[in-house]
Amino acid sequence: MRKFRTLLLAGALAVPLLAVPATMTSAGAAPGGASTTAGASGAAEPSGAAADGNYWVWEDTNRGGHSCGWSGDDSDWRTCGAGGNFNMNDRASSWWNNGYAGSFGDVRVYENIGYGGASTCAPNGGSGNIPWEWNDRISSHKWVTNCGF
Repeated sequence: MRKFRTLLLAGALAVPLLAVPATMTSAGAAPGGASTTAGASGAAEPSGAAADGNYWVWEDTNRGGHSCGWSGDDSDWRTCGAGGNFNMNDRASSWWNNGYAGSFGDVRVYENIGYGGASTCAPNGGSGNIPWEWNDRISSHKWVTNCGF
């Protein structure tokens, strides 16, 4: 039954996180970078901001509360930040994919630590509040060449 729920969840949740305005541009970042913590203020406003090569998440909606930004993959969000001093595991409520143009521009997020469980994809240039189905449920991520849809 759990497998069926995971498949159902993956299918039902992939679309809401991916809905972004058509005006967003493609960009990318190379895998394997370090993670950083931006603190309570976070990154710049998404609209019109230059790419910084990071995938950003915030613990509250509308880019509020603590934030983490990653330039590479992270298999365990319990230790985000340069010093591993903040636990973002199952806490993310808003996001922004601000990667650089090129390959590895999209970000696949996973329900479990170690890239396990259901997953969905955040297209490059996209941002917004995480849909209720995924809110406070993301535990790891990988940069990917494309979302595959």
